[in-house]
Amino acid sequence: ATLSELGMIVSDLKSERREVLCWLDEINARRSTLNISVILNLDCNFDCIYCYEGGMKGKLYMTDETADLLINFIKGKFTQDKKSLNIDFYGGEPLLSTDLIKSISEQMKFFTESRGASYTFSLVTNGSLFKRRIAEDLAALGLKGIKITIDGPPGIHNACRPFKSGAGSFDTIIKNIKETNDVVKIAVGGNFQKENFKKFPLLMDYLEKEGLSPDRLHELKFDPVMNRPKDDNSPADFTDGFMSVNEPWIIMASTSLREEILKRGYNTPKLTPTPCQVGIKDSYVVNFDGIIYKCPALIGRKGFAIGDLRDGVTDYSDSYKLGIWKNKNCAECEYLPLCFGGCRYMAYIRDGNIDNVDCKKPYLDAALETLIKQDIKYRPEAKKY
Repeated sequence: ATLSELGMIVSDLKSERREVLCWLDEINARRSTLNISVILNLDCNFDCIYCYEGGMKGKLYMTDETADLLINFIKGKFTQDKKSLNIDFYGGEPLLSTDLIKSISEQMKFFTESRGASYTFSLVTNGSLFKRRIAEDLAALGLKGIKITIDGPPGIHNACRPFKSGAGSFDTIIKNIKETNDVVKIAVGGNFQKENFKKFPLLMDYLEKEGLSPDRLHELKFDPVMNRPKDDNSPADFTDGFMSVNEPWIIMASTSLREEILKRGYNTPKLTPTPCQVGIKDSYVVNFDGIIYKCPALIGRKGFAIGDLRDGVTDYSDSYKLGIWKNKNCAECEYLPLCFGGCRYMAYIRDGNIDNVDCKKPYLDAALETLIKQDIKYRPEAKKY
């Protein structure tokens, strides 16, 4: 009876499966937030060895005219049922477009507040330009948090993510985090490779030594460096990315690094259902040129544009394979709805298209028990369940 009360045992599997298949539709029906990801530019002051924008990067910036179209697009999508607007600013390096961030945010803050709603925004940045004055200015306009990438301890990070001049960026980033972590929430992410993930605990030791303890950082999370699609023009000398989360070394690396994060008291994302952004109705990605997509990783790739700021959004149910996870194998999988068919971009890397799911069953077979035990061990609230 206790397991039934906790929802761990159900009396009708068919009924439960129907509920799971409708779960995302229910989320979309209840959503009161409009989320827009904005790629402000494809320029950067770093020269990362695995740059995810590959051959697309350059001195390409959103113009004031495109920004005006963006604002009008957002106003049109912000219907009466919406209570909040969130913009995620990306690059390139978004802080190379700080003035545009301020201009867009000033207008969106005024617009939403005039309708009794709220406006917040976040940044994904390399951290080198995030000085205290900028942090304070942006916080006043609605900045709720930033994500900064640090690829391990100093030697590894500086080799992977140097400035364009070739100089190391690690010390600059740490200095900026120390100066701004009391202004906005800072999440630290990092990209590891097969040959260096065992060194990442040294980064955590360094953060603690520098006073960046768990109470001063919002979150830590490390992910493997992805490979690039075959049609990509990324640097030819980088071929060490992964093709699937099911690779045995990734299973070992991700669980061991998560253990290191949690045992030090840092926060890291909980194990929870993770629907793809593609399936979230009121969520759009706007590139610097005004072309609209559903996934930030698929910007600039043929067949994935769903419209533009001037003419609006067209139907994308086929181009993004909406509902692809509602197939027989996924519907009968014991791990649904943890992955919802996985990541469209990972399927694209593997196959050159997104016609098939990115199945994570081998990963969950190997890692789920460990992940649950970690939460029970290090998160007191998990023991209630």
